[in-house]
Amino acid sequence: MRINYYPPRGDNKEGWDNIDIRGWLNYPMQIKVDFLCRDSILAAPIVLDLALFLDLAKRAGMSGIQEWLSFYLKSPQTPKGLHPMHDIFKQLNKLENTLRYIAGEELITNLGQDYK
Repeated sequence: MRINYYPPRGDNKEGWDNIDIRGWLNYPMQIKVDFLCRDSILAAPIVLDLALFLDLAKRAGMSGIQEWLSFYLKSPQTPKGLHPMHDIFKQLNKLENTLRYIAGEELITNLGQDYK
């Protein structure tokens, strides 16, 4: 799926997707999906999460660039000398582990020994 700017919709976003399927007697068919949404509706939960996590970081004594919040950002910042991580699964792992660290929980290592 890709989302294109469509001038008549203004700041709203519209995404079109085609799903190719095979029907009866292997006949090719296509399902078309038109997704229309508002930026503010999509962004509100993300902004709330970021505000809560930044408050948590401050209460935990953390300061500076919060690299562990890169999961929420298209272009994450990093401290000097480090490259931003763009792998969403690694970003999610870093987010979860930082929250576990703040809570005093055992970190997830993906070694196969730590999930139950």
